[in-house]
Amino acid sequence: MPEIEVSVNGRSYRLVCEPGEEEQLEQLAEYFKDRAEKVPRGPGVTEAQAMLMAGIMVADDLSDALDRLEDLEEGAHRRQTESGATQSLLESAARRIEELAGRIRSA
Repeated sequence: MPEIEVSVNGRSYRLVCEPGEEEQLEQLAEYFKDRAEKVPRGPGVTEAQAMLMAGIMVADDLSDALDRLEDLEEGAHRRQTESGATQSLLESAARRIEELAGRIRSA
């Protein structure tokens, strides 16, 4: 299995992944590293606490993205429903026009 080395908070970690997943794992590790660098470090903050906070920040990003996805899906569903209602109205209007045209022809 392929291994990659990533660095977070000045420490190196060797990670194992499936073949072909190296690039994605490196990108995810870089994303996590960016979040970890934004965690305030002060006296009494352990590395474990800092890593946990970085993980929570990533989870918050994911939660925001999932909320946006849900909003987009709801909007798409609403537009689809509205489109179906519009289609139904158009079909009804077309039938009515055909009926009226038939009456005009037979008059």
